[in-house]
Amino acid sequence: TVKLSFDFPFYGHLVRNITVATGGFLYTGEYVHSWLAATQYIAPLMANFDTSISNHSFIKYVDNGTSFTVEWEKVKLQDDATSGDFTFQVTLHSNGDIVFVYQNVPVIIENILDRHHPVKVGLSDAYIIDRTIFFVRHKTIYEYHRVNFEKQDIKNWTVIYISALRTCLDEKNCSDCLTQLSGFKCYWCPHANRCSNGLDRLRQDWLTRGCDTSALDTSEQCPAIEEINKSVNAGHTRSPQQVIVKPSQHVEMETRRSSLHCCHHSHVSKQ
Repeated sequence: TVKLSFDFPFYGHLVRNITVATGGFLYTGEYVHSWLAATQYIAPLMANFDTSISNHSFIKYVDNGTSFTVEWEKVKLQDDATSGDFTFQVTLHSNGDIVFVYQNVPVIIENILDRHHPVKVGLSDAYIIDRTIFFVRHKTIYEYHRVNFEKQDIKNWTVIYISALRTCLDEKNCSDCLTQLSGFKCYWCPHANRCSNGLDRLRQDWLTRGCDTSALDTSEQCPAIEEINKSVNAGHTRSPQQVIVKPSQHVEMETRRSSLHCCHHSHVSKQ
């Protein structure tokens, strides 16, 4: 695991710790477990690579303060070492943009075996729900969004540039939350003082605070909330929880699919 010198925004969450995996991907989750390849990954080319097969295989990384680059250099597939050497990179920029670069792809990616290890190109994020059942603590991981790229399009010197979009989590007040992002369905939760679509890494806190039933969904509901916050900040002793303006319609977040789209991307292939 590598600690970045900058905050990397991933699906609106600021990430500092990145786990570099031999299998051609970065793990962005906080909870390290045995199924890292399942979700919460940034994968330029996730496959069953093994650096111990060759003395010429390396995984290198560099952090220049505004970007973090990892290169898998001349790595071989454990199940098919004779297929050749793979060399590719991923770069994380401090503004959230991600770049995949493929220098050498000796075989068609769709033909790589996935019997012992997933083969993926893309991004994924998830939230974790922590429960205690019969005095035993359980963590359940729920993937809420994934971006997959067409494997057949990736050849030597292909570049995929993923541009990060603004998310609900970036909005810090009620009005902006409900008016600024036309491509997202955002909700403002007064109890959490947070903007969200309800499906992100803070999902458990969203549910614990009752945001799934009390979140505001129209900007007309904001002024009363903002006046309350101003009064509290000015030194009034009345608690904002005692005078929360309830939304006119409950928002059942459990039944909604995620509307979060983290990015748009461009795909460039060198002929």
